[in-house]
Amino acid sequence: MSTSPPDEPQTGLPGIAALEEVAALAPRLPAFDAAAGAAARARQAELTKPPGALGRLEDLAAFVAGWRGDPRPRIARAQ
Repeated sequence: MSTSPPDEPQTGLPGIAALEEVAALAPRLPAFDAAAGAAARARQAELTKPPGALGRLEDLAAFVAGWRGDPRPRIARAQ
């Protein structure tokens, strides 16, 4: 667990002390849902904005959609 004061950004992952722990958890992560990622990209293309105007944010949104298996995922609290 990080001991950073509350006003400083947290570094690392809480409860993860070594890279080996991340490697052990990786197989339990959900599979990427390509259909949800594609649906997110299709929706982005329909929005009133120039294609690619949001840059990397559009890529991240499609990744989160595929990872969560939801073409319109919501993130309640970003960390």
